[in-house]
Amino acid sequence: MIGIISFPPPSMQQRFAMMAKERVAAIISVTFITSIASLGLYTYISTILDNLKDTPSLAPYLWAWGIGGVIGSFSVGYFIDRTARPKMLMAGILTIMAFAMFCIPFALPFPMRSFLPFVLWGAMGWASQAPQQHERLRYQPEHDAAVVALNSSANYLGSAVGSSLGGIVLRAGLAPSSLPFAASCLVLAALLVQCLIMFSKKVSAYQNLRNKLIYEKQFFL
Repeated sequence: MIGIISFPPPSMQQRFAMMAKERVAAIISVTFITSIASLGLYTYISTILDNLKDTPSLAPYLWAWGIGGVIGSFSVGYFIDRTARPKMLMAGILTIMAFAMFCIPFALPFPMRSFLPFVLWGAMGWASQAPQQHERLRYQPEHDAAVVALNSSANYLGSAVGSSLGGIVLRAGLAPSSLPFAASCLVLAALLVQCLIMFSKKVSAYQNLRNKLIYEKQFFL
């Protein structure tokens, strides 16, 4: 008889212990901010469409978002393997996502083009998880279960926070048509953090090389 071995999920203590590490916290913050923007905006698709366009059905736009998501989730692994640069890939994903969200109000008046921002947004939103998982597992392969759990926690927490913030700003008087712009700005904030992560690694590599050269120079002298 073949049994299935199950392991207990990582505890909250393990997840918070990983967050204490600066690089892990920075990567998690990108996931968190991206989820606030993407999944938070998704909550209010109906409200946005009612405000911007007198559309008889919400379903085609949800289908466009979902189809884009399937394309993104199935293709992102290929691009990670092909480029071997998940951080750069994540920066590109965030750039396209911000652009897609920004274009939603401008594309809706054109029937044939109105679905394109939703396809791009869905594709980039669903694709954004894999590069983050890949990067965190590369830094902490010995904590693979905790890394995956931490990423999922940040994603779902960001979704809840984004939905709540959307309701708060709408109740405060923000027009639903402005939500795509606000979400786009949040994605740009995530992109800024991602660029800082990429830049900090280059600086660290430069400093390590510089220290090595200084050490070798002193040794040979």
